[in-house]
Amino acid sequence: MTSLLGTAAVDGIQFFGRISASISHELKNSLSIMNESAGLLEDLSLLAEKGRPLDLERVKKLSGMIKRQIQRTDQIIRNMNRFSHAVDDPFKQVDLFDFLTLVLAVSRRLTEVRGVTVNLSLCPETVSVTTRPFYLHHLVWRIIEFGMDVVGASKTIDTEIHRTAKGVQMIFSGLDRPLAGTPVRVFPDAPDETLLAILGAAFEINDPHNQFILVIPERLDI
Repeated sequence: MTSLLGTAAVDGIQFFGRISASISHELKNSLSIMNESAGLLEDLSLLAEKGRPLDLERVKKLSGMIKRQIQRTDQIIRNMNRFSHAVDDPFKQVDLFDFLTLVLAVSRRLTEVRGVTVNLSLCPETVSVTTRPFYLHHLVWRIIEFGMDVVGASKTIDTEIHRTAKGVQMIFSGLDRPLAGTPVRVFPDAPDETLLAILGAAFEINDPHNQFILVIPERLDI
C-alpha cells in the first residue's frame, strides 16, 4: 500500500496543481469583472463632476454586478479552501453528496471549457463513507474527464449516489456508445487502477445504459 500511495502522490501533485490553476483562473475572471465595473463607476463619477446627470440606474446595475462577483469570489475561495484542506486528513468520513458537490464546483471551469454540464441528483438519504478523500476526488475527476471524451449529444453527464449491498455506487450517465473498448483511450489505465486499489474501489461500465459506475466501500480499512 505504501508504494501505491507513493505512486499516486506523484500524479496527485499534478492533479492538485491543475485544479488550483483552474480555480485561480476563476478568481482572475471575477476580479476582472469587478475591475471593469469599478472603472465604469469611476467614469460615471467623472462625468457627473463635469455636469452630466448621474445615471442612477446604471450605477445600481454596476453596483449589483460588483456585489454578485464579490459573493461569487467568496464562494470560489471557500471551495478552494476546502479543496486545499483535503490533504490535511488523508483518511476520514465524508458526506458523499457534499463531497461530490465540491468536486463539481472546483472543476466547473474545466468542464465548461469542454462545453459539458455535469449534474448531481439530490440524495434521498445521507450517504457517508470513510475513505481517502483526496484520492477519491482525484479518481472521480479522472472518471468525469474520461466521460467528457465519450459524452452523448446532450453534452450532459448526470451523476447520482446509491447505497447497495456491494458498497456505495456513484453512477455517471449520459454517455455515448460504445463505452467498452472506446478508441479515445484505455480506461481505467495504470494511474486509475492505482487509485482504485488505494480506495478499495471497483469501476464498471454499464453499456446497455451508457453508464460508468464507481463502487466504493462504506468504510475503507487502512
